[in-house]
Amino acid sequence: MRSQLPTATVGQRIRQHRQERNLTQTELARHIGIQQSDLSRIEKGEYRVSLDVLFRLLHVFEMSLGEFFGDLAGQNLTASEARLLESFRLLPHAEQDEVVDFVEFKRDRQKERDQ
Repeated sequence: MRSQLPTATVGQRIRQHRQERNLTQTELARHIGIQQSDLSRIEKGEYRVSLDVLFRLLHVFEMSLGEFFGDLAGQNLTASEARLLESFRLLPHAEQDEVVDFVEFKRDRQKERDQ
């Protein structure tokens, strides 16, 4: 059985990629030819993204469809792991780096205890 990504997850990814590129909703909406209010609703998961709009977004983001969906669509994550990953992706890059450093620190400590 194939799982579907919730509309909210797609919207969060759009917001994440928009913010990574330092674009406002107004700027991105203008680039892809939709209203800012519609983009806001898409990012909140209130509206589904049409394929046409999705492909325009991918063009602006300079990403392939696989890059946009690949890592979540093909993995069997637990609900807790998916929640953690989605939260992580909403963090600014500097804070993501801090989280990665902390996890690596914890992993290394666990390895030391196991030896």
